Amino acid sequence: MQFAHAGQVVELSKTEQKLLRTLVENAGRVVKRDQLIDAIWTDGAEYVDENALSVAVKRIRDKLDASDCVKTVYGLGYRWERAHE
Repeated sequence: MQFAHAGQVVELSKTEQKLLRTLVENAGRVVKRDQLIDAIWTDGAEYVDENALSVAVKRIRDKLDASDCVKTVYGLGYRWERAHE
């Protein structure tokens, strides 16, 4: 799926799309790391390295310049905050 950011087309992987969707649907609320892992990696994998989640978050922040929107809540998870206009 393609997204546009600053007039440029941005490609997001399926994992990044699921992560972004989950965060945006829960805007303003903390989504725990284990909840995100369960929501994103639904293929029945027994074990997903938590580092994979951190990498996916970093990619979204970088691709969409969303550092102000994707907030880390240390020890818990992540929260999507709408950008101030």
